[in-house]
Amino acid sequence: MIEKIFEQVKDKWNQTTEQGIKDFVEIPALSPDFDKKWEENGVLLKAVEFAKNWVEKQDIKGLSTKIVQEEGFPPCLYVEIEASEGNTAKESVFLYGHLDKQPPNLGWDEDKGPWKPVVQDGKLYGRGAADDGYSFFCSLSAVKALQELNISHPRCVGLFETCEESGSAHYETYLKHVEEQLGAIGLVVALDSSCGDYDRLWITNSLRGMIGGAIKVEVLKEGVHSGEASGIVPSSFMILRSLLDRVEDSKKGKVIGIPFHTVLTSDILKQSKKIAKILGDKAWEQFPWAGETSPLCNEPMECILRRNWEPALTVTGADGIPSVENGGNVLRPWTKIKIGMRLPPNVEASLASQAFKDVVTAHPPFNAKVDYEPVVMSNGWVAKEPKKWLKKSFKKASKSLWGNDFCYLGMGASIPLLNVFSREWPSAEFVVAGVLGPKSNAHGPNEFLHIDYAQKLTASVAYIIAKMAKAEE
Repeated sequence: MIEKIFEQVKDKWNQTTEQGIKDFVEIPALSPDFDKKWEENGVLLKAVEFAKNWVEKQDIKGLSTKIVQEEGFPPCLYVEIEASEGNTAKESVFLYGHLDKQPPNLGWDEDKGPWKPVVQDGKLYGRGAADDGYSFFCSLSAVKALQELNISHPRCVGLFETCEESGSAHYETYLKHVEEQLGAIGLVVALDSSCGDYDRLWITNSLRGMIGGAIKVEVLKEGVHSGEASGIVPSSFMILRSLLDRVEDSKKGKVIGIPFHTVLTSDILKQSKKIAKILGDKAWEQFPWAGETSPLCNEPMECILRRNWEPALTVTGADGIPSVENGGNVLRPWTKIKIGMRLPPNVEASLASQAFKDVVTAHPPFNAKVDYEPVVMSNGWVAKEPKKWLKKSFKKASKSLWGNDFCYLGMGASIPLLNVFSREWPSAEFVVAGVLGPKSNAHGPNEFLHIDYAQKLTASVAYIIAKMAKAEE
């Protein structure tokens, strides 16, 4: 059955799926955090309307759609597909994805661009192609493939958002708006995750949490001549460096402090060892290293643990620092940076955030004025053990389509809504997967969708949905 599904998926890809993703790439649907005029320019609504129009043209039986939006909040697209004949599942499948995007960023190849879809060497380049626009087109195409083959499927519903890259503000409220229409959910499909390579089905069973915010250090009311003040007035940048050293060993790139860490159990170590054996040096070689830069670690097992189960600090933005071109001989009055700290999946983000604030603001050097404003507090997620029918489906799909066993993978990034879904539907099964594999570069330049992997993942999703329709457990 799965081989026929795959052939149907490929046919559908060539007919409409790929073109739909290409057209979506051309829409600069920046997430609200990166486009303060999103409501005025209407680009997010345009993305939702495009997705709505596209799926309505696919001739999916039993399809209904509607745009859900409250004033002042980004829109969502609700999708519903009636169960087909022969379905025995009493619960529905919930499809999740997002249509908002990260900023363009610099560094795209000359023949590529964030809003310019390009297919090259089996990859579809463009912002949002892999993170996460493809998921809408592929998950709906999966259901269509089953209908074309007269394979039974359960009722399917979905709520596709436009605020994921900004923390999914108001999504839970929208869920409440469609709660009655959603009904009982037995399977959640979220395709916003990653894959270790493109040679097997990867199923995400944990994601790190995250805290983030802005640290500002002020030493003067205004900037002064550095020749007069340096050596007397402490540099705000120097103080900021020392504050960060309180939470990170900058020589090893290791976060310091019990509130940010977790215990590595035997199960965590066993899974990480399996992943490390599959990926080997690819665990660190996949990144676009500059010059002779070496990784923080080059032992595969340690790389996997550090990415999936250990905290890590990143500075993601800065204010108060002029460009190199415009930097004059001034001792600047203040420096402000934006930080993000990835947390182990089972660390409570609110406690970690408070601990971070306490550490960086206590007893500042030279009594400088230091403020920390928390912006993000997002818990990680750990999947429960899947039911037998679902695990068998993972194995069958991976063996049939890739020729290799499937593998679980912890994701170093976050999908905060998975905790919401787990809370709302505690008995539901989860399929969390994605196409963010080696060099796919989500959030950076030259983001791409690996076409063969996307097609096989789509077929896998269709197969799993079909098996749910007949599952006895």
